[in-house]
Amino acid sequence: MSGFDLSTPAARRRVYARALWADDGWVREFGLNNFHRITDRAFRSGQPSPRHLLKRIPRYGIRTVVNLRGEEPGNPMLALETQTCERLGVRLEHLRTYSRDLPSREVIHQAHELLHSIEYPVWFHCKSGADRAGLMSTLYLHWIEGMPLDQTRQLRLWPYFHYRYAKTGLLDYFFETYLKDTAERPMSLLEWVDTVYDPKKLKPQFRPMPVMDALVDRLLRRE
Repeated sequence: MSGFDLSTPAARRRVYARALWADDGWVREFGLNNFHRITDRAFRSGQPSPRHLLKRIPRYGIRTVVNLRGEEPGNPMLALETQTCERLGVRLEHLRTYSRDLPSREVIHQAHELLHSIEYPVWFHCKSGADRAGLMSTLYLHWIEGMPLDQTRQLRLWPYFHYRYAKTGLLDYFFETYLKDTAERPMSLLEWVDTVYDPKKLKPQFRPMPVMDALVDRLLRRE
């Protein structure tokens, strides 16, 4: 990522200080990073700092980091992440996903292709590690580990702080609708996405609770 001078230790410290403020990095650096093991070869968290990466990548033998926030040239923490992954010789992949919307067909197919092409162990992260990381962890368990979707349990309040009654519950609604639609006529998730799934029609049917939206958007400042 361009736009930041990371050529010297002093320059990196300046970018790091900016990231702590601009990206709410202080919350994850000094408080809750929401790091969890999914399986022996998959992990999830909020946005990692260089300290997190340098500590956990060697400890768990991570070979791929998947950033679910997408490429953001103006984000200082992502710039530091890119440099740190390069330093450690770890593959960094970017997939733009959203926590308050139904996943598009394109994103689901991109996730499927990515999960079948990366080297494991893998570390998925978004900003807070609650919603988009839960989406990708669910898909990983289903497609790679062969776990039924109703057993994945990656979109939960505890221990991930995912709120299903705010707009972030659209991610739950996506999987719930698939399971309902295919209860009597089984088909794979990809087949359902390609032949049945209609995000524009489905989204208005979901009704979040305003008080939960206020909590997620204003207090927790979710991305």
